Amino acid sequence: MNAIANLNKMNIRQIMKGFAMKEMLGGCCVCADENGWTDNPLIYCDGPGCEVAVHQGCYGIQEVPEGEWLCAKCHVAANSYTNGELRRNGPSSNGVGHIEARCELCPFGYGALKRTEQKGWAHVICALYIPEVRFGDVHSMDPVILSDVPMERFEKLCYICANAGDSRAAQMGACMSCNKSGCKRGFHVTCAQQRGLLCEEGGGSKNVKYCGYCEHHLRKAGIACFGPPKDRFILKFAINFNS
Repeated sequence: MNAIANLNKMNIRQIMKGFAMKEMLGGCCVCADENGWTDNPLIYCDGPGCEVAVHQGCYGIQEVPEGEWLCAKCHVAANSYTNGELRRNGPSSNGVGHIEARCELCPFGYGALKRTEQKGWAHVICALYIPEVRFGDVHSMDPVILSDVPMERFEKLCYICANAGDSRAAQMGACMSCNKSGCKRGFHVTCAQQRGLLCEEGGGSKNVKYCGYCEHHLRKAGIACFGPPKDRFILKFAINFNS
């Protein structure tokens, strides 16, 4: 992975907690932390029926608006964009359209999504944890570039979905691999996020490795996946392109 690709992922400190992705109000959809700070506030989408909440740094928001703020998905709906990958569901009660979208890296369509280079969708959290994924713009964290993701990741089955009896979902998207050497288990980033299996390893802000473990190896190794809430970097201020 080149230097720019590394910069894409090394500057947001993640705190992963097991949580149901549909219960998003009150916490960031990317890091799951409910706290916000002056220099990294928690921002809620004002789209109709949208429950997306994100930290400014976790979603690459360049400037916090004084008025309403829309996540990428609601912004597309509000501007009535259409293309072959999206299906319009008609206007809402306030005239803002709805769109159906699914992350190209997992089975889910809710949460903090960003546009891909092919006008599809991908979760920010999925982009951070699939090694070959990068951001076209490291400040705004979009578009999500998927062209370097090997086909093997899309062919791998999510063992979490499979164990839950959902063979169809198990085949969707792309899987990350257990970080334990020799383990062949693969899983969706969002499935791992819901179960508290995502971790960051390494020392220093420029050596962060985003990884995850299957439940067996997480328990066996006693790996600590969580960090203190304030040990988080704001992407747009943390990157030093001259270093």
